[in-house]
Amino acid sequence: MGRYSHRNSRTSHSARSQSTSLSSRPRDLYSRNHYDDDDDEDGVYSHSQSRQSRQSRQSRNRYDDDDVEEASQAISTASSSVIDPNMPQWWNDRKKAERRAQIEAERNAARLALETAKNGGAGAIPSSGASLSGRAFRGKGFAGAFIKESFTSRNSKNAALQKKKQNQLDNLHNVDYMDVHRGSRANKKITADEELQGRSLKDLVDRGTLMVGCCLILVVVIAVTIPVALISEDEPYVAPPEPDPPTASPTSARLPDYWPIFDRLAPIAGGPEVLADPTTAQNRALNWIVYEDGMELGHSKDHLHQRFVLMVIYFISGPWTPVEGRLEWGSPVHECEWEGIFCKDVNDLEEELQGRVDELLEVGREDGIKIDVPQQIVNRLELRQRLVSGEVPAEFSLLYYLQHLDLENNQLVGALPTPLYKLFNLQTLFLEQNQLTNVDAIGEYRHLENLALSKNAFQGSLPESFRNLNKLKTLYLHTNAWTGQVFEILKDFKDLELLDIAFNQFEGTFPPELGDMKNLTRFFAGHNRFEGEIPQQLSKCSNLKEFQVDGSHDVTGKIPTFFGRLEKLTFLKLDTCAFTGVLPSEIGNLKNLTFLDVSSNYLEGNIPTELGGLESLVTLGLANNDFEGGVPSEFGNLKKLEKLYLTNTDLSGAMPQEVCDLRNRGNDTVLELLQVPCDVECDTECCTMCS
Repeated sequence: MGRYSHRNSRTSHSARSQSTSLSSRPRDLYSRNHYDDDDDEDGVYSHSQSRQSRQSRQSRNRYDDDDVEEASQAISTASSSVIDPNMPQWWNDRKKAERRAQIEAERNAARLALETAKNGGAGAIPSSGASLSGRAFRGKGFAGAFIKESFTSRNSKNAALQKKKQNQLDNLHNVDYMDVHRGSRANKKITADEELQGRSLKDLVDRGTLMVGCCLILVVVIAVTIPVALISEDEPYVAPPEPDPPTASPTSARLPDYWPIFDRLAPIAGGPEVLADPTTAQNRALNWIVYEDGMELGHSKDHLHQRFVLMVIYFISGPWTPVEGRLEWGSPVHECEWEGIFCKDVNDLEEELQGRVDELLEVGREDGIKIDVPQQIVNRLELRQRLVSGEVPAEFSLLYYLQHLDLENNQLVGALPTPLYKLFNLQTLFLEQNQLTNVDAIGEYRHLENLALSKNAFQGSLPESFRNLNKLKTLYLHTNAWTGQVFEILKDFKDLELLDIAFNQFEGTFPPELGDMKNLTRFFAGHNRFEGEIPQQLSKCSNLKEFQVDGSHDVTGKIPTFFGRLEKLTFLKLDTCAFTGVLPSEIGNLKNLTFLDVSSNYLEGNIPTELGGLESLVTLGLANNDFEGGVPSEFGNLKKLEKLYLTNTDLSGAMPQEVCDLRNRGNDTVLELLQVPCDVECDTECCTMCS
């Protein structure tokens, strides 16, 4: 390919002329005119000057096929001037591609015309050299002026071809000229900094930057892929389940169920007015069932009433502190699985109640209101520390088939709430640790078997209605301020298994009718104002396991020997009374006895050696009595003994080594406390205290 020598037209700057290949110029110079430093003051050649320069050179230059090829290449390169710095890169790329395709087609047409002219005998164009002036080379109208040279035809046969070629070249010139001079770049010299400033950031990103970015992306992909591949070797990939299709919102989906459920609940909720009042717990429970309950019960579900009543109780008394690992009220499961709720199948109740199931389920509340009885009915409610407001909702009475209710440690104050009296089928009622003062109507619970009223604020005598509770099996009345003759009421309670009346101010004696309580296993009557002796009839209570009358200073007489015949006895506490005489040796027969305390009485004589047979004994209290003599060596047989109290007695002599060995043996159980009177000879390694 021939080269054009770039020569400066001004002799004063001839040293700056250079021969430069157009293809080797920087890309930023391709897209704009390049001018020498000593060009006109505004750095712009007018269009007329460029045309005159080209015409003068065309008159004295000749060209051949290589010159045409070079000129065509110049035209192609000059087409890069279609770049507009104010347009995005993709737009410039597209324009360049279109321009190059157009110029390529026109160049081929020009070459064809020149070849035709040569073959037809066209004369050569004179030329002063193989190169053109550099200024003429860079002129934007160069391509049109160069090719626009007229050909002298030697015969008239080629005249038509000449004219056709001339028209094609004129069109080529006009198009190239308009493209090259597009915009204001023909009238203003733009520096390199200004050129860069006009470009977008995307134009300035070179290949090296793109390569670095690609490498970084590749590193990140590898860093993530390798750990995932290692994990997948241990655990095979399991495709995630397909998500459920979107459903309608609960509000819109359940809206048709609102009024059927409303109509179904209104009779048991105090009427439509109460149920529609947004300030009531009944209304909150209704909206919860319709719009929030995950069970989405319909109006025909058999446990709709039951679930509604429970949620009314919750909204009045809650919210409650959640219990870890338990399903709280309002969970989207059957209410029988909620914390503190226990249910039974109706069929099982029929066998248990022996034909009384109709009375339990069909009678309804005393005002005639009935709720639908579900197959799984709430049989037991444990609401300890749950009724934080202290209010018992009237809806409790709608659970008239409830059999067990535990309201221990709440804030119930005053009289027993009226709704609870309506639960006439209750078998268990626990009301411990409240501030109740009145249970006068307690006798309404005709089927009650377990009653706990301990740690309240009761005073006075037991209500006469207590006499109706003759089916009681367990009765807790301790830690109140009850007074009066308690056994005048309780002596006929033949089914009692546990009686705890301790820490009150009950008076009177222990009646012989206690012997008729054949099922009695636990009897706690300490710290009252009882007097007299323990009746011999109590020996008939062969199931007795625990007996306690401590702290009753007026209980006198001798400790009954029949205690030695109560083989199931494990706990015997008779301290701080007024017992006299000797400690019965028969007590040594109680192989299951683990606790024996007869301290602070008026017992005398020697300590029975038979006590060495109490092989299960853990605690033995004999202090504050008038025992005399020595400490029995048989105590060394009490291998489970942990505490032995012998202080403030008249015992003397040396402590038997067998007893001291209980302090040093390597068994699991070791005698921890050994308290003796100071008259007993015992070193500190054996005895822990003397007084």
